[in-house]
Amino acid sequence: MQLQTDIRTWQSQATPGSFAGVRDWEKFGCAIPAPKLAPSMWVKLFNPPTAFSFDEAWLLCECSEEQWLAWIPDYGEILLSTHEFCATKS
Repeated sequence: MQLQTDIRTWQSQATPGSFAGVRDWEKFGCAIPAPKLAPSMWVKLFNPPTAFSFDEAWLLCECSEEQWLAWIPDYGEILLSTHEFCATKS
């Protein structure tokens, strides 16, 4: 008996009950949801305000649907838009 394999011709085929990728998980509502924003929560900043400030902020209060007042260690208080950070799991 000879084992014949050819990686070039192999293709991933989704079988019933399997998921080919993350997008398939999202279609079925199985993606892990981002934590809901709340006061006293640490968030990760995409672009810290200075090179010397931390890359995380402590949410103080919600100012509007898309803005939060936050505190950054070694920087102070700052008004952040929700597109400037992401919630971290703590």
